[in-house]
Amino acid sequence: MSFKWWPIRRIVQIGIIATIASPLLGLTFFHGNLSSGELFGIGLADPLAFLQATLASHIFIASFLGSALILTGLYFIIGGRTFCSWVCPVYLLTEIGEKLRRRLGTGERAFTLRGTRWSLAATIVISLLAGIPFFEVLSPIGITSRAVMFRSMVPLLLVLAILIVEICVARRIWCRSLCPVGGFYSLLGRYSPLRIGFAPSLCTRCGECTDVCPVEEVLTPSLLNNAPQVTSGDCTRCGDCVDICPAKALGVDIWYK
Repeated sequence: MSFKWWPIRRIVQIGIIATIASPLLGLTFFHGNLSSGELFGIGLADPLAFLQATLASHIFIASFLGSALILTGLYFIIGGRTFCSWVCPVYLLTEIGEKLRRRLGTGERAFTLRGTRWSLAATIVISLLAGIPFFEVLSPIGITSRAVMFRSMVPLLLVLAILIVEICVARRIWCRSLCPVGGFYSLLGRYSPLRIGFAPSLCTRCGECTDVCPVEEVLTPSLLNNAPQVTSGDCTRCGDCVDICPAKALGVDIWYK
């Protein structure tokens, strides 16, 4: 049996949700959410959340800087949008939505990936001008975390609305075109040393990899140009293309050759 990435990724995703919900069981090793939390007494701060808070308050909180820089460095090394496919609980929900969409044969439209960059720029500008960490107020990532923490299902109506739109109108619209967190991490992912490698000599052009890829545009240039690696910052490193490739032409690779 060949090695598969998806079981490991699913365990990590469920583990993240369980960690966020752990205080409900009286456990004390984690407090907070994915924007700002504390794990075994170590402070954690999402880099984009830290940037928004700093711009909104005009106050530099040095205690959060170290954590933000460490996480930034980590996601730079492993690939920025690894956060999306391995950590973000909303991504897990959109994966469920993707399966439903395929079954129903709806929502085939796909919007541009560049939307996340515009969303990131708007988040930064509004946070600075309005004096509030703009995305943290509306973020379905934060909403999902708080819903799990406080056992409140009402906030999940926004997440449900995103799922309905993705199933009925456009595939992966949140992750592909709207989420500023994805836009932020895609900037890191463009230069990350850990990438998906491609062996053109093994490829049979079956197209199964692009069919399962949530952002298939990241694979197409490599396939068409016989490039040795996928260099797009929008690659989520989910490993679905690696798992499904019958010729084993795709795999985890280091740096650009």
